[in-house]
Amino acid sequence: MTSGEGVAADTARMTEALGEAVEVMDRLWNFGGWEVTQTHDSLRPYLLEETYELLDAIQDEDAETIKEELGDLLLQVLFHSRIAEAAGEFTVAEVAAALVAKLVHRSPHLSDALDAFTAPGASVTEKIAAQEKAWEERKSAEKARRSCLDGIAMAQPALALAEKVRSRGIKAGLPEELIPPALRVVELGGPDSAEERLRKATLDFAATVRAAEDAAEIDRGMRDALTAEDWHRYWPHG
Repeated sequence: MTSGEGVAADTARMTEALGEAVEVMDRLWNFGGWEVTQTHDSLRPYLLEETYELLDAIQDEDAETIKEELGDLLLQVLFHSRIAEAAGEFTVAEVAAALVAKLVHRSPHLSDALDAFTAPGASVTEKIAAQEKAWEERKSAEKARRSCLDGIAMAQPALALAEKVRSRGIKAGLPEELIPPALRVVELGGPDSAEERLRKATLDFAATVRAAEDAAEIDRGMRDALTAEDWHRYWPHG
C-alpha cells in the first residue's frame, strides 16, 4: 500500500466512524425519549462537566481517558446539532462546514504555498508569529467588533474571565494603571465567595471599558482604536 492509499484508507475509516456516531445520535433522538426533552440550555451542565473531566484527564496525562472524554465532548456536539436540526436551524454537517471555512480562511498558509512564512528556512517561531498575525487580521475582518472585549465568553469561570478581559484590554492599549486592584489580587474569605467577587469586579471593569470606548466614539464621531492617552481621557471617573 502506498502512502497515498494509506491516507485514503485512514480517511475512509474516520468518515465511517463519524458517520456511525451521527447515526447513533439520530437513533437515540428518533426513539423519542429523554433526548427529545432536552434543550441547548438543559445540556449546559453536561457540557461543562465533560469539559472539566477532559481537563482532569489531560492533567493526569491519561491517554485512554482523554480519548473517552473527547468522545463525550463529541456527543455534546452531535446532541446540540441534533436539537438545532429538529428546530430547523442547522445540521451537524453545517457545523463541520463552518469550521472548515473558518480554518481555511484564517490560515492562508493552507492554500498560499508561496507565502513568506511557508518559505524554506523559516523557523518555527517565525511561522507561529505569521500564523497568529494572519489569524487575528482575518478574524477582525470577519467580526467587525465594536469593543475590544467583544467575543469573550462571559460565562467562563471568574479567574479565566478576569485574565481574558485584562489581556484584551492591555492588547487594545489600555494602560496598566487603569486596571483596578480587584483584578490584580484575588482575596479569599469574606461573606461572599471569591469567585463571585471577582466576577462582579470583572463585569464592572468590562462595563467601564465599553463606556470609555463609547464616550470616545461620541466625542470623535467614529469608532477607532484608543491610545493610552485616549483611555485616560475617556475613562469614566466617580
